Amino acid sequence: MRISNRTIEEVKAKSDIVEIVGEYTRLERRGANWWGCCPFHNEKTPSFNIMPEKNIYHCFGCGVSGTVISFVMEMEKIPFTEAVESLAKKAGIEVIYEGGSGPQENGKKEDETRKLLLELYDRTAGTFHFLLTESKLGGPARAYLQDRAVSGQTIRDFRLGFAPADRRWLYRFLRKKGYSPEFLEKSGLFSKRWPEICVFAGRLIFPIADRRGRILAFGGRILAGDGPKYINSGDLPQYKKGETLFGLHLALPHIREQKSVILCEGYMDVMAWHQAGIPNAVAPLGTAFTPEQAKLVHAFASTALLCFDTDAAGRKATYAAMLLCRETGMDVKVLDVRGAGFPDCKDPADILKNHGPEALKKVLETGILDIDYLILNAGAQFDLGTPEGKTKACGYLFPYLAAIDSDVRLESVVARAAAAFGISSQALFSDFQKRKQPSRARAEPVTEGKKPSARKPGAELRAMLAVVANAEFFPKVRGEIHADDLEDPAAKEIFILLEECFRSDALSFDAVLEHCKDGELRSVMTDAYTSGEFSTRAEEIVDDSIRRIQRNVLEKQKAGLIAKIKLAPVSGNSRGETDVDEMIARIREIDGKLKDLKEA
Repeated sequence: MRISNRTIEEVKAKSDIVEIVGEYTRLERRGANWWGCCPFHNEKTPSFNIMPEKNIYHCFGCGVSGTVISFVMEMEKIPFTEAVESLAKKAGIEVIYEGGSGPQENGKKEDETRKLLLELYDRTAGTFHFLLTESKLGGPARAYLQDRAVSGQTIRDFRLGFAPADRRWLYRFLRKKGYSPEFLEKSGLFSKRWPEICVFAGRLIFPIADRRGRILAFGGRILAGDGPKYINSGDLPQYKKGETLFGLHLALPHIREQKSVILCEGYMDVMAWHQAGIPNAVAPLGTAFTPEQAKLVHAFASTALLCFDTDAAGRKATYAAMLLCRETGMDVKVLDVRGAGFPDCKDPADILKNHGPEALKKVLETGILDIDYLILNAGAQFDLGTPEGKTKACGYLFPYLAAIDSDVRLESVVARAAAAFGISSQALFSDFQKRKQPSRARAEPVTEGKKPSARKPGAELRAMLAVVANAEFFPKVRGEIHADDLEDPAAKEIFILLEECFRSDALSFDAVLEHCKDGELRSVMTDAYTSGEFSTRAEEIVDDSIRRIQRNVLEKQKAGLIAKIKLAPVSGNSRGETDVDEMIARIREIDGKLKDLKEA
């Protein structure tokens, strides 16, 4: 079953593309359109344009284009069907399904697997939460949380749970609920070697949710016995840990309101901030902070407050996160747990436990600029009284300097560091210029699409762009020409896309855009559509395009016939002579058609 075209069109008509995109990046109105920084690549100057009247978006920086449905698909990394269903639910539209196949059926099996896994993880999270809060089995986990001063409200907000120490308990429970061994084997909940053994057994469970609050995966902390202190779900069809942040679903409204985000080390730290009444905290998930996570928070926050552990690993994580945040265009400050007057604590969770929520709020007052943090770190690590120490201190700063894309800021930072190290700004900048590597911020943007080609469209491509910008004329076009009449691959692809939409009774520009998987071609079509080049004299342009393509086809046929005549044998009243006569007659016929097209 696929979603009906009527439902798809109603979803597009009733979904406010400005409101939807505004959930991911800040927008401002300029005339009839809205502009913001592109959520698909890193930029500081807004080049992402939304045209509400046409219900499409286009980035003039990286070239991505599409409709509200394709936007949700690419931002949420979900299939077409799920994107339509999500938008329909938000708009209060009933989703109607119908038989038959179509583009929406692509990946149907994977789509269904995602849904079943989401249902499984939600059900399992509910079971674990019940065991923690209501069962005797959860007693040790409750005692641990009480010792860490985690409140009942925090337990409920984060849906914390407990997985029983009996490693086969969950398998038996889920089999009774009707889940097949084959499905459970692929769920990520059980050992690959021993399919009935739960990998999270005997652990406090931290459900990991997407920004909409759907449970995607789990993290687990061991409470007794041997084994790693924390384990986390690996990547799954519904979950990519490098693209998800713990606590984001709870923190997002506050991040959006305050335009700032607190990045911390782990689950307990995030919960400590939230319990202290500072709910804009999130954390990476068992990995280093990633470019995808930086891009995710930058869509809503202009400032990142880094609050990682104060040990060597924490300092390394702070530096790495600092670079990514700077490269995405965020201002960065570093929070100092020990500098807030709590030398007995190494992280926010310790402060909450030992000193209470009010003490944790004081940590916010310790924020220092990232460059000042780096200068202090350099002074602690290297002997600034020696040339070697100064050289190493400067080298320590070079990755940070490379992440700065403003010459004014770079000059200011260099002057600040040079003064602290007791050297000249010129010497520091000179060494940096000699050794610097290209910044990730200046590398090719990370995006689903490609930057549009600067190649000028040929006649065939221009013809099909005119048709796609005026899709209502395609029935006329398909009655006159065929996809095989086109030599330009891009023009042929557009024709095929139009044909697919025509056959599924969804012929419109945005429908063509939804069907197109080529980011560059989507951008080319959007440019043609939004430029208005084909908005006037539309029917005349389309008719001229048809005639142009027909002439090209006839000219090619004529050239082929002439080539065959030249190769034909001369042999009196042979069959070859008859063939030549037929080809000459066909050439005359073509010439007549070409004359008619020229006079039309």
